[in-house]
Amino acid sequence: MSLNLHAIPVFAFPTSLKFYLGTKSSHTQVLTLYSPYDFPIKYKVHCQSSAWEKYIVPNPEGTIPGQSSVDLVITHKQAIPSNCNVLDKIKIVMHDHVTGQIIGKKTIESILLAGEKDSRHQNDDDYEFHSHHTGSTSHSTHGVQTQRGINRSTNTPTNNFVSSIIIAVCACILFLPTEPEVSKPSSLPSYFHVSHKIQLLAALLLGVFLCILVRS
Repeated sequence: MSLNLHAIPVFAFPTSLKFYLGTKSSHTQVLTLYSPYDFPIKYKVHCQSSAWEKYIVPNPEGTIPGQSSVDLVITHKQAIPSNCNVLDKIKIVMHDHVTGQIIGKKTIESILLAGEKDSRHQNDDDYEFHSHHTGSTSHSTHGVQTQRGINRSTNTPTNNFVSSIIIAVCACILFLPTEPEVSKPSSLPSYFHVSHKIQLLAALLLGVFLCILVRS
């Protein structure tokens, strides 16, 4: 199927990659590309030449079947101190399966952080990544304490309750019958039958909010 659209949204998770110098298990991560569309899409991974030497991607290009996903295993092969706090940009480019025309792009930011991935780093991840993105190479004690205060204030029971509701709704959607099954006997009304696209998006949201709930 060929598209007449100039661009389509590109779904990828996680939206950024953080490797830790002192944690070898973090040197290999999985980037998942999702396609909620009814047609196959070609993808290709791009990166600036200087940064590309740092990474190993076994399948840098391929095809995502319709309403499916592809896992990209990305390994940081130059986890050395001199590469710490250097922001790399990995670009995911989507192509029309028939014409080869570019129909979507997404940039995944990648960074190697010093130290190990522990609870302290998990609490300060957002602060460190934002500070590096704005050009800062060091953090003051006051800045770290301020960010920790923000993290504590945002992890309220209300946010957890909302996340739980969204998770429950997404889980219910995944258990609903799909539209191709309408011809099969079902005790549910027809308006409870959902498409594969909606179920795929529900699965994506379910994974995202589960991660948020676990980290909170």
